[in-house]
Amino acid sequence: MSMTGTLTIRSHSSQSHSPGLSRQGKSSREEKVIEPYKQPSTRLATNRGRKPATKYTSTSQAPLREVNPNLTKAPVAGRHKVLSFVSQSNRETDCKVFQNITRADYNYISHEIEHYPERPRLEYNCDTHTLVVEMPSPVHEAVIKFITKGLERLDDILLDFIAGKLLSSETHTNLTIDEKSVICIPDILHVVTALTNPPTVTIPIMGEVAVSQSRADLLERLRNRIKAFPDISLLFIAEVQERIPYSPPKRSSKAWQKLQKEEEVRSYHTFYSDDTPRSYDIPTEIEVEQHIWHAMSTVHFQVWVQGDDGRIDIDTQDPNLTTRGQLFPKKSMDNVTLVMERGLFRMREQYAHLCQRVSPNTDVTALLAAPVTFPFVWDGMLEKLSLACMSMAHNRYKAWYDEVGGSKGVKRTAEEAFYAGPARSTRSRTRARTAALGRGQSLP
Repeated sequence: MSMTGTLTIRSHSSQSHSPGLSRQGKSSREEKVIEPYKQPSTRLATNRGRKPATKYTSTSQAPLREVNPNLTKAPVAGRHKVLSFVSQSNRETDCKVFQNITRADYNYISHEIEHYPERPRLEYNCDTHTLVVEMPSPVHEAVIKFITKGLERLDDILLDFIAGKLLSSETHTNLTIDEKSVICIPDILHVVTALTNPPTVTIPIMGEVAVSQSRADLLERLRNRIKAFPDISLLFIAEVQERIPYSPPKRSSKAWQKLQKEEEVRSYHTFYSDDTPRSYDIPTEIEVEQHIWHAMSTVHFQVWVQGDDGRIDIDTQDPNLTTRGQLFPKKSMDNVTLVMERGLFRMREQYAHLCQRVSPNTDVTALLAAPVTFPFVWDGMLEKLSLACMSMAHNRYKAWYDEVGGSKGVKRTAEEAFYAGPARSTRSRTRARTAALGRGQSLP
């Protein structure tokens, strides 16, 4: 099934171009001119102690349709909450759901985050006015990169069996797709374009990596995606959970008392220079100065493939169409491997179908006989995760130090904090943003 929504590249994970896909260049650093939001006059009047005047202009006595009052509020507050979350560095969660976000709010937020060093992934539901914001993390990115490399290797093998320029394919990790009610940036998106006139764009594979997220919310988002993009033939999720939800050191703890007094932030090497034994084969708990900075609990995978009706059913219990396995701490991934291979075989068939759609006389016998081997080894992913956990723990330490220790002796004005950007977030900068909004300035 062709996909007619707007697709826009948000980052530069790949350099090739596919017909039907529009790429944006890297954001420039020029000064932006954005009209500031003006508070409604009724709010200003109330603040001055006067009762706002209301003028009735309707001559009809017909009852008005009930409107969600949250969607009629001034848009500054909702946008500010989202951008405040994005700009935090010492956050305790990397994923947050925001309600009552209008489409105008979403457009504003998606434009603003183009200028942030950390590129959050947004998912907006136009029907429920819900925005999910997911910040990147080393653990999140490690899974994405590992799977993407494997898919790209398999894609290269299949394309070698196609004569001529019939298809263009690419695996994206930061592509915005927009289809009516759902606008999202999937973690992994394999897009194939048949070079017909006009081009036919399909999505054989979609994958999502969820770090410490609600499974119920995740599955509901997947249901919405399947409705919007029914041509997906292979869908998978990786769910990563922490044993202990992360929280920064408390003031009474040894970690606080020692680390916040240090004059400089510890480098990665210094942070891990103690004698604590660590494994580079599997993730381990990261404890430094008696504080747990990261402790991975479990890693699960679930995979779905299309049924005979050509659709994926998120709620199916058919073992031929879905299965769930554990990668960590105890590896049990054989069934996941089998179902994923089944989905990859269907992708090969989809390649052949698209080739014949471009050129009906094309011989696809060799393509359909091409070997489809599982493109990666699970143990390799565990090795990547072990290093990612260490990076994530050090990042959390640095963000905490920047907030409680790194600002010693250096005071910035409110304006300097406002324009400092999200790379070095402090409480004073959050207050500065709030003060700036009160003065009618736009968010940087």
